[in-house]
Amino acid sequence: MFKEIIDFFSGISKDSWREVVITSFLIPLVFFLFTKLWTWFVSIKPINLVLARLRKSKKNILIFLSQLSGVNNTEQKYVAHFPQPLPQNITNLTEQYYKNVEPVWSQADGQCVAEIFNLLGQIKKHSGFRIADTIKDWKELNSPVFSIGFNPKTRDLMKICSPINFQIDINGTSLSIQGHKFALGSDYPADAGILQKTYMKNSNMPVFILAGLGTTGTEAAGKVLNENCIPFGKLYGSSSFCVLFKNDITLGGDYYEIMGIFPKPQLYRFFLYPITFIKWYHKKMYPTN
Repeated sequence: MFKEIIDFFSGISKDSWREVVITSFLIPLVFFLFTKLWTWFVSIKPINLVLARLRKSKKNILIFLSQLSGVNNTEQKYVAHFPQPLPQNITNLTEQYYKNVEPVWSQADGQCVAEIFNLLGQIKKHSGFRIADTIKDWKELNSPVFSIGFNPKTRDLMKICSPINFQIDINGTSLSIQGHKFALGSDYPADAGILQKTYMKNSNMPVFILAGLGTTGTEAAGKVLNENCIPFGKLYGSSSFCVLFKNDITLGGDYYEIMGIFPKPQLYRFFLYPITFIKWYHKKMYPTN
């Protein structure tokens, strides 16, 4: 039996052996190398750099926002107003009551969440994220986090994350960021907000804080991240950064103007993305001191 096996293989021509080697070893090797190269190429896309560790996170991405409940523990009632024209009053409004639907969110928080969902979809992240429970998820330190508005969790993250490059005054009426001498206030019709990418000190999990002094600033924070994520990736890669922007309440949450960024992008980013680097340099938003 053993001799027959030897005779079988010794009878195969060199050309046939060459085909066997190519088929059995080289083709799988080429496929393996191509897969690794493609994975690396995808990982260095600017949007994936900003959201590094989110796309492949094995733990749920947590999205914290202000979860509002009624003042007392008795049955809570909420009311929705909507048009119901009458022959004698075409502008008539009517009401529909709802009971025990808490917690509720503000419209601005919901709009910001929608921008985050859209952004996660762009990196093919269609599951593995959820709205966090402020109480149950409070101590979770090993999950990536988005925190919307200056809700209690945002205040907590400001203590346990580094860096935090923005400051909010004691009255909560103005915002400033490191490297810039000016502050933005919220005197009507103005509003202001920040976008901070940072990391938890203990677990090094990525954290995004998107918050405004008012509701318009919070709503716009999601747009600032979503609409500029690729430029941020080109300028900062996977590093932390902070953005200060202003709003006009009369123009709604679609309007924002970025006023300052910290820190300055590292010079080597110029050689990777010179057009973006120069374009943002001319906007004069980098630190001045």
